[in-house]
Amino acid sequence: MSQNTSAPVADNKPIASSAQQSKRLYPEDQQRVDQYLKEGVNEVERSPFKPLRLMAWLTVVIVVLGVLSRIIGYLVLPD
Repeated sequence: MSQNTSAPVADNKPIASSAQQSKRLYPEDQQRVDQYLKEGVNEVERSPFKPLRLMAWLTVVIVVLGVLSRIIGYLVLPD
């Protein structure tokens, strides 16, 4: 009783584009979907991504956790 240890076969189905996906709906349903998307109900105003601010926050968190761990180590561990 041997097992097949070969790599799994990839699914060769192509990813459907939005044009192909829109053909899945009846025209009146697609029109309602398009109408909803144009209303802007699902749109959210977002500020631009700022990677330097993220890096600054990560640095602050890492430093604070490092200092906290040293303080706990100093208080808990005997001299």
